[in-house]
Amino acid sequence: MGEPGLELGVEPERLTDAEQAFRLKREADPMASLRSQKSDSVAAVRAALAGATSCSYTYGSTHHFYHYPARFAPPIAREVIACFSEPGDWVLDPFMGGGTTIIEGLALGRRLIGVDLNALGHFVTDVRTRPITQQDERALRIWARLVSDSVASADTSWITQETVRNLPAPVATFMSGALMLADGLPRRQHDFARCALLRLGQWALDCRDFAPRRKQLARKLPALLDEMIAGLASFSANCRLTGLKSEDVVSNRILLHRNAVGLENETVFRIDGVSPKLVFTSPPYPGVNVLYHRWQYRGRKETPAPYWIANVPDGFGSSYYTGGSRTPTGLKAYFGMITAAFQSVTRVLARDGMVVQLVGFSEAAAQLPLYLEAMEKAGLEECHVEGGRLGRRVPNRKWYARLKGAVDASMEVLLIHRPKVTRS
Repeated sequence: MGEPGLELGVEPERLTDAEQAFRLKREADPMASLRSQKSDSVAAVRAALAGATSCSYTYGSTHHFYHYPARFAPPIAREVIACFSEPGDWVLDPFMGGGTTIIEGLALGRRLIGVDLNALGHFVTDVRTRPITQQDERALRIWARLVSDSVASADTSWITQETVRNLPAPVATFMSGALMLADGLPRRQHDFARCALLRLGQWALDCRDFAPRRKQLARKLPALLDEMIAGLASFSANCRLTGLKSEDVVSNRILLHRNAVGLENETVFRIDGVSPKLVFTSPPYPGVNVLYHRWQYRGRKETPAPYWIANVPDGFGSSYYTGGSRTPTGLKAYFGMITAAFQSVTRVLARDGMVVQLVGFSEAAAQLPLYLEAMEKAGLEECHVEGGRLGRRVPNRKWYARLKGAVDASMEVLLIHRPKVTRS
């Protein structure tokens, strides 16, 4: 028997009627979004906002590789990119997180630039958008079977176990052994294996009260790996529909591990002269505590295990990733960061480009005017939408809501801006 709260099989997908209709439409005509007309753009985006729920975060492609905190639903990204850009355009996401914009943009035939200061987000996005070969698939399945047979056995004397804060011993032993067995894999396979272990660790620990035993982890790993391989195959197939071959996917996206402030100094903008026609992003939310850099286990216990598993640098506090704490001083720092970041965005944006962003607010009445003021300081003016500004309320938005119970609903607003018009 497994520990309470853990299911060994794949969780069944639950879709609303709206999501089911959306899926059927996409399966019947995968190119429908590419033919969206500008006159239908607001209606299409509004429908995506209304139909996107927590279930749609993990549907299809490589979105289920890792559940990055505060991610937005793929249908929203898909419709915004289809409505506000054309195939071949450059699209920029200066706060790419786990890469939803990058995945959907590539699948729609765009060229993408993703920026994020979180090394974990950069790692996950790279794996999610790097196709693998059939040889890679075979090697990874052999690795998963070897891990399942070896690490679940009674003899673990061969494993050099790492000590990671608040990581339960059975999980630490399993992960240590699995990582040791992955050491001989080529880089692309090695990164994919680490990402599979990230997904396994998140399933096992994040917002859980009980950790699984090694045998449970051993049974789960091959199933998760197969799901990920199938998801990457789906992503590659979607790219091929737009004429983008698997071997060309990586060359059509640029991923930068850095702060968005000062990004105009990057070679792609300063030397190559790239000017994105669309910026689509979801920046950190002001005054909202989201743990981008930790898993939470048994209540509020935090573990840096994801960075150890992915083998990427960490060492920063929560406010580093959110742009500021929830204190008045922290909020002031946040709006200063947002202003500076979008000043950089404005400097690289095409003159006829658009900036579309999905932003959440814990106190919209107080924070939304400050956010709009920051956009104005950055050189952007809001585009007013017929029928009013697009937005929605999302219950249980905080990623650890399952342990804390019901949390206050948060407000998400879709803001649409363009560069200010200079009048003589």
